[in-house]
Amino acid sequence: MRCDHSSPAAPRRGRFGLVFLAGAALLGCVFDEAERCGENQVFSATDGLCVCEPGAAKTEQGCVPCGVDEVAGPNGCACPEGFTRPTPEAACELVPSALGLACDTVSAPCADARYDHCQIVSGTSGYCTSADCTSSAECENGYACDTTASPAFCRRPPLGAGQPCSSAADCAGTEATHCDAVVSRSCLVEGCTLSPNNCFEGMQCCDLSAFGLTAPLCVPQCP
Repeated sequence: MRCDHSSPAAPRRGRFGLVFLAGAALLGCVFDEAERCGENQVFSATDGLCVCEPGAAKTEQGCVPCGVDEVAGPNGCACPEGFTRPTPEAACELVPSALGLACDTVSAPCADARYDHCQIVSGTSGYCTSADCTSSAECENGYACDTTASPAFCRRPPLGAGQPCSSAADCAGTEATHCDAVVSRSCLVEGCTLSPNNCFEGMQCCDLSAFGLTAPLCVPQCP
């Protein structure tokens, strides 16, 4: 039998070379401070954490840059004061200064020539809008023509409807006080009437007591 005593040395040299190359690769790595955080994030020296960069909002998908006429809020990108979304998926639009202004049929009537109708919400107080519409095409900024009223008027979308939420506290103080934290993760109007359906245009009043909800909700479509 022939034994080759030179062969063990070669593997040892090979192993040493691999270790050397691995060490050289590590030494060649340079820490890039700009890459320590994820996409659309910056490092906060104050908190010692990666946070959303200016103009981006924290969402379940990570930090998302807000669009034109949007501001970063605690539950995603939101419309700034003076802007609104015609629909939850639409871009923020500037609200005409007289549309939606608070009014009172006794002490503070609507003075604008176009939005001269004070639609009562409680008592004698309400908001300024236009009346005598025949279709929603005549309304602006997501308002819809309510032809069941007399006179017909351009109805304001429920305040807070479609607003992102994770709990009822996020919907408090709005007209959409129920937080659907499971499906749509948004604020919904509750306490609507089934017949006639008094939900905003495009929404349907549904009895969801079978799902443990005590009050009917305005949803896009009943399950």
